Amino acid sequence: MVNNNIKEFIFRILMFMIILSISAVVYGKDKASELFKSGKYQEALKYYEMILKEHPEWEEAHFGKGASLYKSEKIEEALKEFERSISSDDPELKAAAYYNIGNALLKAKKLEESLKFFQKSMELNPNDLDSKYNHELVRRMMQQQQQQEKQQQKNKDQDKNKKQDKEQQRNQDNKNQGQEKEQKQQQQQQQQEKNKEKKEQEKQQQKNKQDLQKKEKQNAAQLLDALKEDEKELMKKRLKTKYSGVKKEKDW
Repeated sequence: MVNNNIKEFIFRILMFMIILSISAVVYGKDKASELFKSGKYQEALKYYEMILKEHPEWEEAHFGKGASLYKSEKIEEALKEFERSISSDDPELKAAAYYNIGNALLKAKKLEESLKFFQKSMELNPNDLDSKYNHELVRRMMQQQQQQEKQQQKNKDQDKNKKQDKEQQRNQDNKNQGQEKEQKQQQQQQQQEKNKEKKEQEKQQQKNKQDLQKKEKQNAAQLLDALKEDEKELMKKRLKTKYSGVKKEKDW
């Protein structure tokens, strides 16, 4: 009889502790939810951590902790908590977890992954307008990103083509300059040869002129000498003729 009373007493204590624990968890959950709604995310986070310390398998607490982390700009940590809440059997909670994962990935600029989770959320909860809106938003953002990437690639190709054209033009200009320089050198060389030939011709002409002048002087001298000789002979002849008929007196 005494043993039965002891067992009943122990059982009541255990039940009281369980009820107390459940009450504390429920209170913690309500308090965390209240703090979250009030924008006190750090305080709410503490309550969710307290709950998970006692009940680490509770998906709703992981979801609440993830939401508190997300609002605190701790995106990577929030993603981990949302992923832990996906195992819930509650389709509404699971859809909300997919939705929040999509939001976290969107904030991390992982558009393609984000789109997949919004799609999963829509499949679990087709009436969720937020998931539909965000899904369409991400889809358009991806299209815009693809267009921007195409435009950037186009601009890059155009810049590359311009650079190639500029390089080709520079090479052509260098080639033309080289040809012009070579042509100019050839012209200068030809001109130098012409000038040299002209100088040689002028030199030869000057030599010929000097030779001619020398020859002319020699001819003039010879002519003068000849004239002098002729004049001498003529004078002799005249003298001979003049005195040929004169008689000389004898002085004997």
